[in-house]
Amino acid sequence: MPGTAQTPDFPSRVIAGFDAAAPGYDTHGVTFFTAIAGRLIELARIRPGDRVLDAGCGAGAALIAASRATGTGGQVTGIDLSAAMLRRAAATCAALRPGNVALARADAAQPPYAAGSFDVVVASMVVFLLPDPARAARSWLGLLRPGGMLAFSWNVAEDPRWAPVIAAVDAYLPEGEGFANLLHHPPFASGVTVAAMLAAAGYTDITTTAADAEARYTGPRQWWAASWSQAPRIAWQHIAPNRQPNARDDAFRLLESVRNFDGSLTRRSLIGYTTARRPASGRDTPA
Repeated sequence: MPGTAQTPDFPSRVIAGFDAAAPGYDTHGVTFFTAIAGRLIELARIRPGDRVLDAGCGAGAALIAASRATGTGGQVTGIDLSAAMLRRAAATCAALRPGNVALARADAAQPPYAAGSFDVVVASMVVFLLPDPARAARSWLGLLRPGGMLAFSWNVAEDPRWAPVIAAVDAYLPEGEGFANLLHHPPFASGVTVAAMLAAAGYTDITTTAADAEARYTGPRQWWAASWSQAPRIAWQHIAPNRQPNARDDAFRLLESVRNFDGSLTRRSLIGYTTARRPASGRDTPA
């Protein structure tokens, strides 16, 4: 069973990882997060005029999709603790010029807004990076208006062909500190355990659907570069610098057996999309 990734320095590790990754985040020619964010926004059922919070907005994949869904009559607020990622999101907004987006540096797990401020809270591929997901879920519940929607995405399972590759790199870290553990610490073992967390927080109408998300790489070198500009960096940045080439080479040897006929690589992750509602009336938190 996976352990927990939340050591006392876990929040600072996440922020440092994304600050370092921000300049090249998701810029290595690999389409992944945009499609996940788009699917999440569809399932969030954002309506024109809605007030939306994007908790942990990163570079803005869900932020932009949400701004289109709520339209000029709505408002989308994106928050993140990584100042560098917020600069990336701001640059994206400057280029696309959505008129209904505001950005702020704030904790996705404890957003500094009044109760009932939002119709929808979304969190795309971030909830498993929070130090206490259950606490975050309770915080988000209070921010939703009665009947409001929470929608977040998370990694249900990695491509089994890639498990040895990830394990080979994780082996250069202390046990329990690798990327695989970062994805699947409690409650992210199954949709059942995620639903139990949300039910305990006071949500109703809890549903998780899962679908493959595909990433394609021209070869091992592109995968390695992309990994260091995304979430794996949070774990792998703590491999001793003199051992990182060894970790890379071990992974590359294993990747030879999963290459496509043209030398490229395909990785399919099973992504969970969980939606839940704040009850429309009555008691909305457990006694």
